[in-house]
Amino acid sequence: MHDTEYRVVGQPVPRIDGKVKVTGTATFADDMAMVGMLHGKLLRSPYAHARIKNIDTSKAEKLTGVRAVITGKDFPGIVVGFMKQYADRPPIAVDKVRHYGETVAAVAAVDEDTAEDALDLIEVEYEELTPVVNWEDAMKEGAPLVHDQAKNNIGATCEFDYGDVDKAFKECDYILEKKFATQRVAIGFIEPHAALASVDGSGKVLFQGSKQSPYITWRHLAWGLGMPLDKIRIINPYIGGAFSGKHEAFDLDFCAVRLTQKTRRPVKIVVNQEDVIGTYRQRHEKHVWLKAGMKKDGTLVAMDCKYIADGGAYLSVAALNLFLFGMFNALPFRVPHVRYDAKRVYTNLPVCGAVRGQSQVIAGYVFNSVVTMMAEDLGLDPLEVMRKNIVEQGETLVAGSKVSSTGLKDAIEIVSEKIGWDEKRSKKEPNKGIGFACGAQISGCRMGGHFASSALVKIGEDGTVQLVHGGTELGQGCDTVFAQMTAEVLGVDFEDVQIEMEDSHDGILDSGMFGDRCTTWSGNAVIAAAEDVKAKLAEIAAEMLGAKPEELVFRDKQIFVENSPGKAIPFLRAVRNAYYGVGKSLYGSGSWSFPGAEIADFSQGHCEKFTPSFSFVAQAVEVEVDPDTGKATLLNSIAADDCGRPINPLLVEGQMDGGSAHMIGQALYEKSLYSDKGVALTGSMRTYKIPTALDVPRLTNHHVLVHDPLGPFGAKGAGETCTTAIMAAIRNAIEDAVGVRLCEPPFTPEKIYQALKEKKEGKK
Repeated sequence: MHDTEYRVVGQPVPRIDGKVKVTGTATFADDMAMVGMLHGKLLRSPYAHARIKNIDTSKAEKLTGVRAVITGKDFPGIVVGFMKQYADRPPIAVDKVRHYGETVAAVAAVDEDTAEDALDLIEVEYEELTPVVNWEDAMKEGAPLVHDQAKNNIGATCEFDYGDVDKAFKECDYILEKKFATQRVAIGFIEPHAALASVDGSGKVLFQGSKQSPYITWRHLAWGLGMPLDKIRIINPYIGGAFSGKHEAFDLDFCAVRLTQKTRRPVKIVVNQEDVIGTYRQRHEKHVWLKAGMKKDGTLVAMDCKYIADGGAYLSVAALNLFLFGMFNALPFRVPHVRYDAKRVYTNLPVCGAVRGQSQVIAGYVFNSVVTMMAEDLGLDPLEVMRKNIVEQGETLVAGSKVSSTGLKDAIEIVSEKIGWDEKRSKKEPNKGIGFACGAQISGCRMGGHFASSALVKIGEDGTVQLVHGGTELGQGCDTVFAQMTAEVLGVDFEDVQIEMEDSHDGILDSGMFGDRCTTWSGNAVIAAAEDVKAKLAEIAAEMLGAKPEELVFRDKQIFVENSPGKAIPFLRAVRNAYYGVGKSLYGSGSWSFPGAEIADFSQGHCEKFTPSFSFVAQAVEVEVDPDTGKATLLNSIAADDCGRPINPLLVEGQMDGGSAHMIGQALYEKSLYSDKGVALTGSMRTYKIPTALDVPRLTNHHVLVHDPLGPFGAKGAGETCTTAIMAAIRNAIEDAVGVRLCEPPFTPEKIYQALKEKKEGKK
């Protein structure tokens, strides 16, 4: 099809789940209840590092209304993790707690108050151990070990060397070495973690929870509980925003299942926001030592990067985090000679895992900052240096992946023109600055296990269409986009397509919602399923029209012979003939995986078939800095994205706005703080500061239309790309405004004021 022929794809149709959400009738995990349901609560450790010498639950078990109490010994002793080789986490603590707030016991009672009272009656005898709460202390010889098998508390590594880095540096006209550090931050979603489990008479468990990637949770539950997969069924309710913080099976999920098995009654556990912010997944604290070399004309030549991630008590996705930071460190720029040495360090702090944009967010911040610094030092225009070094379509990166499509050059042109880059750079106003940055993100990847996406499409007797897919709608709009794709293929109206919730019983498997994979991977699976059922209906319609199936066109709820629009039948008539005349049901199935997709070795940085495509973004930000207080105020933001063909431009704009707001928080406000004992100091929305609507500037977005050869209707990912440029743009704008070179967000008024003071005093 050509651009002008699409009826539904590319249109800003309203969200398919919009009405039920705005009317409050959508059922989220915490809204659910079952007959005879018990309420579960978790007992958390007050220590960051301690041995569990004894747990006495006898008083709690005797409390009226308590139906069960469990500890780590109620589990089979299996540790779980992101992948088998990185498994290090028990469902709940058994012999040792490794971070503040780690669960040591759980209760189920007839109501929440009784469950809370029961927690107070559980007596835990701890032997407090010295905690290590930062990476420097953790790596010292003789430091307390978070895990006995991890020497110097190093849990994962990644190293590689491409080209001839040492020789390349000798050929550079300018070399800059800089140390960057980015802070640990909470994820900040509003819906807390929730789990509801029940068990039937055969022992089969039904689990319903706030899960971003239900099939990851499904496998983790079976793994950690020592159960076969067919004994656990997951049905997803509506899910709130997750931003990669709801992938894994957590303590409450394991405990809800074990408690329902013990009581034979449904058990629901919902944690509070203080627990979410203070004890669950966060973004890694990152330390980067970057050495970059450039020719005097601005051509990037070489990079030597050392990277340490302080990631807390368990690995989670640490290995992937290191791999992504190194493999795509310079993206979207071309650097032919690269050396990388990365370590992920255990500390006695809550676990850091996947967060929206993964490592590419911080890599984009670091490298865009360095490129800007080097350009300024050489008297070059930073935007021109960026334009000079961006990767081109068809180019193979040093790490092996190929750029299948890119519209970044056009995005740079749009943003520079709309922001007035040349004019504002030449006519600077006091204390006002403009910053520019470019970003890139993968469109999904394979991480082992089941890696394809799947979908089923059924055409009903009334001509409506039911779609079941393996993705998860969590606010990003995938249900809407997939309904648009299905409607486009079948030639029906968008309103005729209905979406069913994910259900592991139906076997619509999916690797999960991460790395901007949903649109590309699940979208291609949806198209394949729609094409499958379309082919079946075409056979029936062809006989009715006296034509060949391949000659038929499905459009406007009609099926007609190509080049003979007068020779047509209504879509519904063909459907009813299938059911009532021919006697055939109309079901279609489809699956998709990146052809030849490889499982990467995360300890090394090479993978030729890692991702089908990259999406890109260019972004410019204007700031004003008050020199008397150091406060940086964001005035304006212009962004242009290349996400291939936007299936729904309105939803892409929402993602772009959300991604920008998300990273404004890390750039200017957010930081998770813990005491020297590892206790959360910013464990609530009162003390953990995220931006409000008043802190977000005017956000203007543009789309560059690019047809990606592997994407559904030419589309690529969009939800995470928009996070990869704005942090650097803000940092660069602050430097442009007042001439201070900051490297450690958040760029608070105190930091900017201190930097201005040191600049005035002539300090380096």
